[in-house]
Parts: sequence; C-alpha cells; structure tokens
Amino acid sequence: IQVYTHPEDPQTITECYHFKFKYTHNGPLLDFSSKNKRHDSTITCADTKKASILLIRKIYVLMQNLSPLPNDVCLTMKLFYYDEVTPSDYQPPGFKEGECEGMIFEGEPMYLNVGEVPTPFHMLKVKVTTEKQRMENVDKSILKHGETNVPLPVLGVGRDDPEEENQDMNEDPVLDNKVEDRNDTNISETQ
Repeated sequence: IQVYTHPEDPQTITECYHFKFKYTHNGPLLDFSSKNKRHDSTITCADTKKASILLIRKIYVLMQNLSPLPNDVCLTMKLFYYDEVTPSDYQPPGFKEGECEGMIFEGEPMYLNVGEVPTPFHMLKVKVTTEKQRMENVDKSILKHGETNVPLPVLGVGRDDPEEENQDMNEDPVLDNKVEDRNDTNISETQ
C-alpha cells in the first residue's frame, strides 16, 4: 500500500506498507528460513492468534509514535504475483492490470520490519517504509532490543533494508528509492 500526496503523481510516495504472503507445498507444515538456517515447525491456531495480536499491537504503537501524515494524502495499492503460479488472465476483484512504473520517496526512506504472522499455510510479513523525517519524534526505546517500557518485541529498523533472508523472492519494495522492474511478476493496482 502506497501513500502519496500528489494525485497527479502517484509514483512519488511518502509512505509504503509491504505485506508478503508465503505459501508452502507441505500443507500445515510451515517452512521458514533465517540467515541460511532452515527450521520446520507445526504452527497452531494459538500461535497464529498470539502472533496476530502482537502484530496489531506493534502497528498500533508505531502509528501512535510516527509524525502525522499530511491531511491530503491518497492511497494506491499494488498487488504483485508470480507468473509461474498465477494464470495469465487472472485479475483480482477491485484491481486493474498495472505497470511497475516504480515509486520514488519524497524524502529519505526508513525501512521498518514490523513483524510476521505464521499460519499453517502461509506467513504474513509486515514492513513499513516511511520518510526518515517522520521517525524523528519516535521514542527510540520502542525500536531497540532489550528491556523497554513497551511490552512488545522490537521493530526492526534501518536506513537500508538489511533483513532479507530470501533474495530470489524479490521482496524488497524499494531499492535506491525506486522499485526494481520484475520480469517474472504480474501487477494489479487499485486507487
């Protein structure tokens, strides 16, 4: 989801939310990797519920701490999906065929790895990219590892998006302030 302020220029954005769903071929067996280590685990409904509640709390804390967006923002949403698993004529309801024209941040982007929710069938990851200037009023204690006054795990933060455990999935929404072209990806968008 991209947030922009100039309706005539939806490619120049002020904030971006990146959600990634990963499906496995093993049914209820979730396969995830981290820094070249592979782990297999069975995820329960209780695990998914706990992770979902935690993710919602993290988003709430983040939204309470970021500087407000301008009053006149617009939204657009681009849905990327892969050619090898998606029918060529597929178009999700509410979307139209789109182009990967790229996006450019108005200011310097700041990448936040907010969290993830594993389920027996897929994993939802939430990443937020916002202007660094909007982070200036954020209480730094919610971004650091270790003990804080906020009873939530830390939000990953960095100038560059360092946490990429699966480069072949092309999951970085922003590279050098512009979206990379994806030859193997279909795109649908809505505004």
